[in-house]
Amino acid sequence: MSELTGDEATLESSFWSIDDVRDASVVRRLLRERFPVAYQTLEQSLEEADPMEVVYPGNPYEYGDVVAEILVLLAPENGMLVGLPRARVELLLRSGLARCFGEPPEPSRFSRAVDAVLDRAARGGIPAG
Repeated sequence: MSELTGDEATLESSFWSIDDVRDASVVRRLLRERFPVAYQTLEQSLEEADPMEVVYPGNPYEYGDVVAEILVLLAPENGMLVGLPRARVELLLRSGLARCFGEPPEPSRFSRAVDAVLDRAARGGIPAG
């Protein structure tokens, strides 16, 4: 499920080590089914804020691996984002991104991603507006 090439390294070790596209697709589908609100909340928030500046027109869903990592980290909360303090959401997002990318997120975009997750979680996964 990694998007890095052979000579690139992530900032933290990934929980997932799936290189087959079909296997990665199965894992994502299972996570979407088991944690539909959390998956949607995280994916949409990260796509919109784009803390790593990797989303381009016609190139959506760049944060699926990050979402999968965050859901593993969310195990103590049973995959629930509702009611988490900001510091916990920041730690989850920072760790999920570090497990998939070799550089830290852009600070203002990262802050927008945290805000979006908190806002959506408070609304049950529904975006504001």
